[in-house]
Amino acid sequence: MINKQYIEAFYDYFDSIADILYNSYQKSYLEGMNEAFNFLLDDTLQGNYSDEDIAEFYIQKEKIIPIEFGSEDVRKAVQIGLLKGYKHTYSSNALITPDTIGIFMSYLVKKLYKNKELKTVLDPLVGTGNLVYTIGNHIDQNIKVFGVDNDIIKCNLARNLGDLINTSNEIFYQDTLKYYDNGFDMIVMDMPIIETNEPYLPYQVINHHLVSLKANGYLLSVIDNDFFEQKDSDIFRSEISKVGHIFGLIKLPDSMFKANPKSILIIRKKGEEDVKLNDFLLVELPTFTEMEDFNNTINQIDLWFSEREEI
Repeated sequence: MINKQYIEAFYDYFDSIADILYNSYQKSYLEGMNEAFNFLLDDTLQGNYSDEDIAEFYIQKEKIIPIEFGSEDVRKAVQIGLLKGYKHTYSSNALITPDTIGIFMSYLVKKLYKNKELKTVLDPLVGTGNLVYTIGNHIDQNIKVFGVDNDIIKCNLARNLGDLINTSNEIFYQDTLKYYDNGFDMIVMDMPIIETNEPYLPYQVINHHLVSLKANGYLLSVIDNDFFEQKDSDIFRSEISKVGHIFGLIKLPDSMFKANPKSILIIRKKGEEDVKLNDFLLVELPTFTEMEDFNNTINQIDLWFSEREEI
């Protein structure tokens, strides 16, 4: 269970430091968050600050040292800070995957990996790590997170967030299409807002990283609803069919998005003795606030899984 007082306490800690660095040292708010996290984790500071300000940093740190924060307390506090940081830079909140999506995806992960051990998870578009750590906090598996992003500040935030919630992680600062590794149990990602359709980045990212999955592993991605309407969609389907199957497509409620409604795509990597399902999971979720309709849909998904043997 989350503790609202702990969330506020952790937020107040890094917010106080980030505000000082923003107002007095011209650091961005997100850079200030990273400095506060580094100070908490390693007792180190990267910049040259006045003795008065350093003393204030220690005062703020001492306030939270005795508190035993839960991983969700920390993640939610950091998420609030990210929203403030993005507001400072006039960036869209769409850069952060909503908790409702992350928690629903964790439900799907538990269904998909019910009888499977899940050790390594790759998020090749990790950003600040909110999606992958939300999933990690809501499943009953001890995972190691691998993440890739081409923004150094986001990489540092993702790395620090993992360390703060005691989740083993390796975060790489590089172009995701130049990152190569293999043997991951699962891949999760939230596709960014696409500014150009040629070539279509989501197709490139999925094709590039699907080969990194272990046999019978799953890739889950948040995609735009026009994902399969893009140029070269047929080529994408053909490429996917060589190494995996489209396992499911779940349409998220339009009410969640101001623009660009989204869905969750699930792809399963082929195994040595692969048996393709005769059908795939196709669901349209009602609004999360319509509890009766939503629970009925969850029951339908539960039934779909229970009617199938080990998949």
